[in-house]
Amino acid sequence: MAQHPSPANLPASAGQADPTGLTLSTLPLIPVGSPEARACLEGVTHVYTDLDGTLFAPGGRLLASHAGEPSTATAEALVACKRTGIEVIIVTGRNGMQGNELLRILDLDTFIGELGCLRMDGFGAKARISYELGDWEHAVLDSGLAPGVLPEGVTPYQLIERSGVLDRLTAAFPGRLEVHRPYPGERMVTHPLRGNVDGEKVVRLLADEALPLTLLDNGQIHPQTHTLVDCPEIHIYHLMPRGASKALAVAHDIALRGLAPERTLAIGDARADMEMGEHTGSLVVLANALPSAAVQEALRARAERAERAEQQAGRGGATATEAVAETGPGRAEPAAATLYTEGSTADGWVEFAHALLTAKGAGQEGGASGRRPGPLF
Repeated sequence: MAQHPSPANLPASAGQADPTGLTLSTLPLIPVGSPEARACLEGVTHVYTDLDGTLFAPGGRLLASHAGEPSTATAEALVACKRTGIEVIIVTGRNGMQGNELLRILDLDTFIGELGCLRMDGFGAKARISYELGDWEHAVLDSGLAPGVLPEGVTPYQLIERSGVLDRLTAAFPGRLEVHRPYPGERMVTHPLRGNVDGEKVVRLLADEALPLTLLDNGQIHPQTHTLVDCPEIHIYHLMPRGASKALAVAHDIALRGLAPERTLAIGDARADMEMGEHTGSLVVLANALPSAAVQEALRARAERAERAEQQAGRGGATATEAVAETGPGRAEPAAATLYTEGSTADGWVEFAHALLTAKGAGQEGGASGRRPGPLF
């Protein structure tokens, strides 16, 4: 394993202060391959992973390195995790049609798509699909219907579309916001858009809508073509039910499985992925995410919550994991470690998987599943 730099020694662009005044040198991050990280990784049995910019190389490629060179390393890492009894759960903005193919091709069991709004267990004819719609569960979605009930034969995606909110949003940000359709297939809940907009203005605009909606920033993208104007940094957004999120979907999945926090880990490259870590025992942030001001801000908030949990543990005599900070209905956050990779996108995921399997003693008798998992990839 290569020597891991400290956050302060990352490339200059990653270590510079952002508009919030944060710097990476002040963030309490642990190198994923360090001895300190091993204690955080050895109990992990379930990994909640983002897809684009995390598991996949740029361009959504599985069989490539971050630099674009042909590589089977990510595929080998997934196979090694499965052999060792580690379940990998995809949590992404992609749609259900893609989820069906991803579960089949990658030999995985659970897909959480459309930024946490869509869940798929199994694929093909055996697929079980359900929605996670946040505040919509308590909202009247159409006249004459009970709260939380969708009109018959209408998907959440269609309900949002027919409300006209997309036209109102794009008109409010001329040249700064447009529809984003990089992949084929119908969506069931969220509307992807791309651009760079004022978040506070969006909140004010959506407050006037009949449907409870939010525009969630899912990180920076690099589209090959677009019609945006004066957008040097383009982000992908999802127009979706307010209250729904990757984080809430992960919390529900952990509760459904009855998992202890120390058995879970989240890994990703965007703020929405950092928020998944509110419910997992550990969080891994990819090197390509570290320059993001939004990610840094989320990591700082996470560190402050962990510090408060430790202080509470000190006062009450409980362990830091037992000192749980409540962050909202059904959302409890353990005081957890934040790890980082030296590599970006797929290279970083492979680096993480190697550290995880090493921590669990993969290749040795026993392993996490009580069987010989085979050598490291």
